[in-house]
Amino acid sequence: MKEFLIVDGYNIINAWEELSALASEDMDYARYRLINYLSQFNNLWDKLTVVFDAHLVPGGTESREIVNSIEVIYTREGERADNLIEKITHNYKSNLNINIWVATSDQVEQQTIFSQGALRITPGELKRLLDTVKKDIRSNYSENIFMLTRNPLDERLKEEVKEKLEQWRRSK
Repeated sequence: MKEFLIVDGYNIINAWEELSALASEDMDYARYRLINYLSQFNNLWDKLTVVFDAHLVPGGTESREIVNSIEVIYTREGERADNLIEKITHNYKSNLNINIWVATSDQVEQQTIFSQGALRITPGELKRLLDTVKKDIRSNYSENIFMLTRNPLDERLKEEVKEKLEQWRRSK
């Protein structure tokens, strides 16, 4: 079964404390940081899409780009991210081989996507999931480095052979 994650970009930015603080000073940088952070985990899903509202941008047209293997969509003037997310989930509604997850805290949006067969993950749940995965990766990396620096030959030698090698080492 394929797993798709659709992220309501501004909703997540406003919900995550560190990104919200950044957004108050530089929204472009907050968007960049969100996309960069998510890109570290894009292998968790078969497709990862981040949708940003541009409905207040006069004359704005919908734009799509791929950034670090993530589809980033900016809505057109007059279209909210919620509306586009609903369209996307509706398009996949009949495909039983896809689980669609939507990251948002918007209650109305959650009800709508539930009715279309999608699943929701709150901003807090998403953050905890990604932090847990990051912690697991670091832990496994540390264990692997430890295994690489160990001497596995020592574990395979018989005690008599180890003693003989140690005698040779000391006799020089």
